[in-house]
Parts: sequence; structure tokens; C-alpha cells
Amino acid sequence: MKPFRCLICGETYMGEGPADRCPFCGVQGKNLVAAPEWINYGSIKMSDESYSDCEKALSLELNNQAFYKCAASSAETQISEAIFKRLSKQEGEHAELIAEMMGVEEPAMPQVECTKSDEENFMEAHRRESGAIKFYLEIASRAPEERVKQVFRALAEVESEHLKVSNIFR
Repeated sequence: MKPFRCLICGETYMGEGPADRCPFCGVQGKNLVAAPEWINYGSIKMSDESYSDCEKALSLELNNQAFYKCAASSAETQISEAIFKRLSKQEGEHAELIAEMMGVEEPAMPQVECTKSDEENFMEAHRRESGAIKFYLEIASRAPEERVKQVFRALAEVESEHLKVSNIFR
């Protein structure tokens, strides 16, 4: 087994080869590289607009993480519980990544309400993911920093996968 690291979230994956997706943040496997090839970007210098966009994105990810955690705890089936739990973990990874890029401590997850209905929670997931995709693609298109572009393009792809899941199960 060899260590691979995600170019987006930085987490380490052990395997014979890179996975098709990062098991932590959910980005495509093309972002998993052999550990010695990994680059630690840490916090990055960014424009005021990019920093403001990151603040909004951090809030969005924390709110989505909290929503999915709530939805998992009130899920009607084991399948929906597992899906909401995984989505919550990925949104948490995204929040951690954005806070690191900004050079700030990750804020606490807020309290967010959800319903007791899987169908309604998947509909809300659909709304949340659609908004995130649109916002992240806007950030990627206007950001002057290559790292900001790279991260938000990758996160938009992950949120698109989340959108597909919400469509299948709603």
C-alpha cells in the first residue's frame, strides 16, 4: 500500500493506486497524487473579493454540513442516513479546506433545522447543492488566484455529485 494525498483537501489515502474519488472531500481521483508529489498550499494570499467569496463559501459549507448532520439524525431509512452522513462529512472537509486557504480557524458548525421527512430533506439538499454549484462556478470564473480557481472548480464538481444523489433519492 502506498500513500496518496489529495491536491484539494490534503488528506492522505492509503491504497495500491489512487481512488476514483478522494474518500474525504469527494473530488475526482485525478486530484490524488503520490504523497511525495503533494503540494501544501496552506493559506494563500488572495484579493479582497476572493476572501469575501471564501467567507461566504465557508458559511455555506458549515450550514450544509449542519443540515446534513440533522438530516442523518432524523433519517427514515439506513440508506438515507448513510447518504446524509457522508454528505455532512464531505461538507465539513470543504469547510476545513476553505478556512485553511483563508488562514483562519474553522468556525463552529451552526445549528440548522431539518425535517423528519427524507423526501423533504432531499428536496432541500437539491436546493442547497444547486446554489453551491452556481456560486462556486462564479467564484472560479472571477478569482484572480489559480488556487482559488482550482479549489472552487473541484468543489463545484463534488457539489454536482451531491446534486445527483439528491435527485435520485428525492
